[in-house]
Amino acid sequence: MAPISVAFVLPGLGRVHRGAETAFMELARSMAIHQGATVHLFGSGSDWPEGCHGHTVACVRREKFEKWPRFPVMRNECVYEEATFAWNLWRHPEWKPGRFDSIVSCSYPFVNWLMSTISRKNRPIRIFSTQNGDWASSSKSSEFRLFDTDGVVCINPDYYERNKNLYPCALVPNGVDPDVFYPDTNAARDPRVPADQPLIFMASALIPSKGVDHAIRGVARAGKGFLVVAGDGPEREKVARLAMELIPDRHLLLGSIPRSTMPGWFRSADLFLHASREEPFGIVYLEAAASGVPVIAPDEAVPKWILGDLAWPCSPDQPESVAKAINEALAKDKQPWGERLRQRVLDGWTWKVQARKYLDLIESIARDRTGTAARKVRNGV
Repeated sequence: MAPISVAFVLPGLGRVHRGAETAFMELARSMAIHQGATVHLFGSGSDWPEGCHGHTVACVRREKFEKWPRFPVMRNECVYEEATFAWNLWRHPEWKPGRFDSIVSCSYPFVNWLMSTISRKNRPIRIFSTQNGDWASSSKSSEFRLFDTDGVVCINPDYYERNKNLYPCALVPNGVDPDVFYPDTNAARDPRVPADQPLIFMASALIPSKGVDHAIRGVARAGKGFLVVAGDGPEREKVARLAMELIPDRHLLLGSIPRSTMPGWFRSADLFLHASREEPFGIVYLEAAASGVPVIAPDEAVPKWILGDLAWPCSPDQPESVAKAINEALAKDKQPWGERLRQRVLDGWTWKVQARKYLDLIESIARDRTGTAARKVRNGV
């Protein structure tokens, strides 16, 4: 039997390392290495995971559209970027959808609409992953009425409840590679971080919903801790001004950094802080936990589902709440707390486990289509 063939499609693949891009790259790598699948990735970069076939598709980066007008369909800079990507994907010589058993995507509307134009005779199983939210799959207003898919992966329980009666669905959280993110009590600290200050690490896009400004106010109120922020976005100037105003000698804004350097930052951190209330999942929670780093997270359902009672909850928009969590977390012994966090990750939150769940959903839909578990053998794969 030929190995199952899966394609992942997302504009930022191979170029940036945001949450959705990280998830697709890790799932693809795990499917190829651990599940024996044939995996193709279509994105605008060229940094492809081991064992996968990467295809570079041109697009205009979202940063170019940050000040462009907003209106229905073209609602933000991400949609503008996706429109240019979908156009070039359609023209790409390696875009031959009929040779894949399944195509996995998470952006809407243009990639989803492009896949809906594939001939039904050769149409692969289309899986929509709710990495960036489930508005497209659960809403029936505006352009979302035109959404179409064969199955939905829900990355948190709330999404699953909204979608389970609409499509073939599976609740599949994101994961982490515990061989990449692991504790190291002797991890070297970046020389730009003072040795006499606890290192508070954030990995977050600089956009309003991520609450980096709230985190800065909380660190200022705590009166201790050196804040390091990895990430970029349209709020970069606002964040920089606020940090200079409130914690002028206690911050470092890294901007976008190579994915390969992230594990080192986690290992050298004393705390990980996340301040987004609108997070569909938060892979960074698992990366911190696998690294044995105590976590401060919003007092919301998704972080509690991921970390149980092992995170310090806070109200991110209340600086005194963030400060209280910082001081309480720093007063704890990091090592035994970190060991409990890492064990939680090892108990079912790895990419290997989640990749198998994606394939289980694809195979279930294939059985419903054909009455058997047989996979199609594609020419040219």
